[in-house]
This record gives sequence, C-alpha cells and structure tokens, in this order.
Amino acid sequence: MTVLYVLGRGRSGSTIFGQVLGALDGFFAAGEVRVLWDPVLPNDSPCACGEPVTRCSVWSQVLARLDDVDRDQVARWRREVVSEARLLRLLRPGEWPALDSYREVMGRVYAAITEVTGCRTIVDTSKRPSYALVVRDLPGADPYFVHLVRDPRASAYSWRTRRYTGAAGTAVRTRGAFDATLRWDLLNIGAEAVLGRARDGRAMRLRYEDFAASPLVAVERVIGAPAGPAFLDERTVQVPQSHAIAGNPVRHQAGRMTVRPDGEWWSAQRPADRWLASAVALPLMWRYGYPLRLGSQIS
Repeated sequence: MTVLYVLGRGRSGSTIFGQVLGALDGFFAAGEVRVLWDPVLPNDSPCACGEPVTRCSVWSQVLARLDDVDRDQVARWRREVVSEARLLRLLRPGEWPALDSYREVMGRVYAAITEVTGCRTIVDTSKRPSYALVVRDLPGADPYFVHLVRDPRASAYSWRTRRYTGAAGTAVRTRGAFDATLRWDLLNIGAEAVLGRARDGRAMRLRYEDFAASPLVAVERVIGAPAGPAFLDERTVQVPQSHAIAGNPVRHQAGRMTVRPDGEWWSAQRPADRWLASAVALPLMWRYGYPLRLGSQIS
C-alpha cells in the first residue's frame, strides 16, 4: 500500500489538497490519521461525512478490524512518540518499545483502510514531521512524502482570523503572527529533515500557491500520471463524499470544487503582522521563493 503523506504547517492548504487527491481513482483522503486514537476516538469526533467516527460507514469498519487494540495504550504511545521535541530521536531511534508498538498498530490501521476502501493510495494530511518518521518505516507501507509549503504571511493571517472546531470538540486556538510563524519555521525545517531521509524518488516539495494557480498541473506532477476524469477542467474537481478525519471544515464539502488562489490576506492582513511574519521566516522565504514584496507568486 502507498501512503502519500503531506508534510508542513497547519493552514497551508493541506485539507483542500487532500480532498482533491482523494477524488482521483484509487486514492482515499483519510485526513489526519495521527489524531485517530487521540483526540478523535475519545471524543467520537465527526468524520467528514457528518457521522461520528464510530458510526461512519468507513471508519467503523476500520475500527472493527482493530477491536483487540487497547485504545488508551495506543494513545499513550502516540503521546510519547509523536512530538517535534523528539524529532532528533526519531531520526535515530535505536531501541524504543513505544515506537515499535505504535508503528505495528498504525501499520494495521493503514492496512485496514486499504481493505475497507479498496484504495491503492491513502492520502494522510497529518503534516507533523515527527509522525512522518513513524510512517516512514511502517510495516507493509510504501510512503511518499509531499512537503506542502504556503507563504508564511498567508499562514499567519489564517491562524489569526480563521476559527473552527477541532477534533477535540473545542475551538482551535488562534495565534499571533510571531507564534504562528515560528511554528511555520520549525515544522518546515522538520519537513526538510524528513525529505532528506526519504528514499530516492519518494519525496517532493510543492508550494500551495503553485497548486492553487494550476491544480491539474500540480496534481499530475505529484502523482506522476494523468489525473483522470475527476478533473472536469483545469481547476474544477468532482469531489466525492469524504471520510477524512480532523482538519479544516472544507473536508465536509462534496461535489464540484473549483480551486483558486486566495489573495484575501494581501489586502486584509495588518501591516505589522505581515512584516513580523516576514522577519521571522525570512531565510526560508528565500529558500521557497517567496519575495518580500507581494505581487508575483499568486495569480
């Protein structure tokens, strides 16, 4: 089974990117699989289909294949292992029983998803580099990593202004420009570390702005093949009912979805936030091709 893992910072467009990939033949958009055992299951959070995850037509079958698993124990393993503070240890884990046990269970999760949905490729938008290093060596998996990057100023604007309820049933906290962009730096640096350790030909970087400007071209670059009939034209995708867990509320949308650049932050972002985000992210902005002066990266 192939696991297409999307790396990066939250508010980088990963949910809509996952929705579009999930519309392709043989692909299943699973959402943020890393949060399945905590907080999704303890809160019986809603799947993108609208049903609580334990009553979802897909996830209930996945969970039935893991009914022998101690959910609380797996959640404890996840909390021990999936942490950016442990990224260096995950790069060279050595003997780590919690990691081994957690990997074994997550391998079963992805195998169950494949069995239930019949997909060839699972799209996991978990984003965290630490969890990517769990996925890298999952038993029975062939991981492919896509590092999705978005302009840090746009990300900072989203973290300050966009509000929605998270998988734990509470509002996702807003963040100021400094806090949001510092996390943007750390998670993108972590993503770089994951890409540097991926097998040849099994990793790539994609700017969200390039995806939004030319979604069909970007998707075909990612999958290395024609996108097929899911694309009705270069921008419009026929998106099926999703069963993604966690993530942006866009995961609940189905039907025709037109992908377009979002330039709201250009005019609406406070100048102080824009310059603070630019200063905190400056070295990586240059690396990823984001100019200090706005104008050319979004069309």
